[in-house]
Amino acid sequence: MPTIKEGLTEPISKFDDIYNVKHFIATLEGVVRIVGRLPEDLRNVNHTSVELPHKITKAEIDNKIRPIFVKSSVIVLNKFLLSMKDVKDERDPEIEAIRCLVQYKALQFQPQIEKLGNRLNNRMKEAAQSLGGKYVAVDYRSTDKACGQRTDNVFTMPKGCLSPLDLGLLLQSHGFARETAIYLTQTRLDESFDPLLKLYPIVITKEYSMPFNEENQFLYSGMTQFELAIDFYICSHSDVLVPIHSSTFYTALAGERIKQGFTHMLVPRLLRIAREAPEATSLTLGVPRIVTKRLHPAYSCLCEQGMSKALALVPSSPTSR
Repeated sequence: MPTIKEGLTEPISKFDDIYNVKHFIATLEGVVRIVGRLPEDLRNVNHTSVELPHKITKAEIDNKIRPIFVKSSVIVLNKFLLSMKDVKDERDPEIEAIRCLVQYKALQFQPQIEKLGNRLNNRMKEAAQSLGGKYVAVDYRSTDKACGQRTDNVFTMPKGCLSPLDLGLLLQSHGFARETAIYLTQTRLDESFDPLLKLYPIVITKEYSMPFNEENQFLYSGMTQFELAIDFYICSHSDVLVPIHSSTFYTALAGERIKQGFTHMLVPRLLRIAREAPEATSLTLGVPRIVTKRLHPAYSCLCEQGMSKALALVPSSPTSR
């Protein structure tokens, strides 16, 4: 089974801390052999770590990975992440089908995370409905706060970052009403978020909305993966998603929303105001090209032909179904 790690200083999470192991194994039965741990005779063998792009071809596996595997016996596939930069024109149908099967069928959060995510999602819907509107999930964390300066609605953002005040002004400029219910992936709010709260008083975070016992379990576990799993669930079910930065989290999240038919996503765009002052830009929100141009891999995976190829890999036994 895979292990999960977020950052260099965090402890490794077990796969079953986050995902439903039984569902994962059952979905891939007959396609990929999965065991819980290495056979005893291989446990003391030195492991060789190999970094892989998400879109890897059979030729690359044969030329780069297989020789290492033959020599080492045990390899660890490290940093196997989905990135739009890895998308290639030439795709192997079998590898693509397996990838689709894993990404959109086999990976399912474990029941406790789904239960908590569903509860928080319902709270957000209730908050929005009481105000007669929908709720917006904004993927924004404290690391995004070291920002450029704003003068008369002109943004200078050399690092592409956004302050809480500018986040509020961005939402305001797109027409979101003051009463809009906002879920913020930032775990907890400090005084730097006061300017945002003046513009949008209904900002809800995990810390605010979780029951105390689950708050202690998830928010103070020292494992960011728990928090990311909750954020992923809520952001994939919100009426609107506003991701502040492009990242592997956003790419995976966009795929899940496309799978569910929730394609209402708005991404920040910097527009140059004048040619003579290229550093002066105006920030707007727009529909991402991965939706308008159908560039996200989810579209090819989830089309009738793509999913048929994926499901064709699975034997028609009762257990695999």
